[in-house]
Order: sequence, then C-alpha cells, then structure tokens
Amino acid sequence: MDFRSAVGRQRTFQYFLPYRPVERPKVQVIIEAGRRSSRAVNTAFSKAIVAYRDSLTAEEREKLKTPLSSVLVETAPVYIFWYNDMDARRVAVEEKKWPTVASGTLVAIGALGPPHGWSHRYVQQVVLPEVLMPGLDAGPQRGGNADAALAMAQGQLAAIDEGLAVCLAPFDEAGAKEVLRTPDTWEPVMGMFLGYPAESWEAGGQEPRPPFESMFFEQNAAEPFARDPKVAQTLADSGLGGRPAPVPWREREVRALSRMLGLPQE
Repeated sequence: MDFRSAVGRQRTFQYFLPYRPVERPKVQVIIEAGRRSSRAVNTAFSKAIVAYRDSLTAEEREKLKTPLSSVLVETAPVYIFWYNDMDARRVAVEEKKWPTVASGTLVAIGALGPPHGWSHRYVQQVVLPEVLMPGLDAGPQRGGNADAALAMAQGQLAAIDEGLAVCLAPFDEAGAKEVLRTPDTWEPVMGMFLGYPAESWEAGGQEPRPPFESMFFEQNAAEPFARDPKVAQTLADSGLGGRPAPVPWREREVRALSRMLGLPQE
C-alpha cells in the first residue's frame, strides 16, 4: 500500500475480530516503524509496551480500561502502550550509550556538520553545557511527548499498511503502571489497539474535519492557507480520502456487529 492510500484508509476503527490473532511479525513491523521516526537530538524519548489481550487476566484488563477504551480492551487482540521517557535526556547526556547529539556520534557520521556550525568542539562547549545539561538536576524532563507521538503515528500507518485496523484511545494510567510495571519516569501518551477489522474498511466513512482554512495558515495566524481544490481532488483520487460519513448502511452494520460480538445494541 502506498503512503496516500494508508493515510486515506485511516479511520477510528472500533470493531475487531476478537478471535483472530495478529501475527507477531506484523507487530514488529509497527514498532520498527516507530523506531525510525524523527526524534529531537536523536534521543530515545519514545517507549512502547506490547501487550496481548489473551495473556492478561480479566482483572488486569479491567485495570487498563477507561470509558473510551473499555470495549477496545475486550475485543482488540493486541495493545501497544506508548510512553514518553522523561529520563531520556539525562540518560543521553550522562551515559552516552546511544548515537545521540550528546555522544557526538551524529557529528562523527556526518549527520551534523560544519555547514550548520556543528563540530565535536561545538557539542562539548555549547550543546552540552547550554542546551542539554541545564535543568537535569531538577529531575525528569517533560517535552518528549511530540517524539513519542511521531513514533506512534508512524506505527499507526505501518499497521494500516499491514492490513490491520487501529484505534488510538487513552488507558488508565495508574492501572497500566501496576499491570505493566512501568518506571516512574515513563509518561503515558496513548494506547494503540490493534486487530483485524470486523467492520468494513470504510468504518462508517471518512470522519468530518474542521474547515481546512481554520487549521492551517500562511505567514501569520491571521492569514488562512488558501486551499487549492484541484490539489485536494488529486489527493482524493489517489487514495487520500474516502466516502464521507455516514455511509448509508452504517446503522445496520453496527447492529450486526453488536450481535456478532455480543455488545450492547441500545
């Protein structure tokens, strides 16, 4: 599947085939995609824990639920819990185990170099003392949420490319900490619930979005980015789009899915 088709197929999938497991190689593809996402100063802020519904007890699953994810926890075969490691900057600076800016590896391999003012001396005399080290003594640092979100977004597209349905939803933070035994420095971002879709790929249709010009601007926040209808149509024709919700059969589909999965119909 090409990129535009993967983006265009993205929906809020709510109905999974609970009896069909997700193959482990596909799960690895998802987290491999997340590993390759962009990250600030090449530091490993993003962390993820893969959990399997059938490997958890009913009590453990109950601890993970929120009002928005209760049914997902019961029907999705795989969960991936995404986190921001607030201790990642300290580890990068003090331990220098990975090819981060702090370790100097990015300069050594030519990813950062003289055209942008980078050198080993610049890292040691400017970046470390003035950018990375200030504030470390204050404890875990927030700010890696964007990196974790980027990893999660790439994983989501990879899942769709693998033929899986995906839904992002919050999970109970305290319950997850108990069940998953996460460090105190791991800040929850979102849960990714995965499985093969029980519903059609249209999943009720393309959800409505705010007007384009209310979201994107040019030069300043008072100037909406003028949307070219021809470009928008080209994208829609190439797969980045879909039938707008609601599709005519959605109500009947939801009733049938509810009966099949034993879910409430009222």
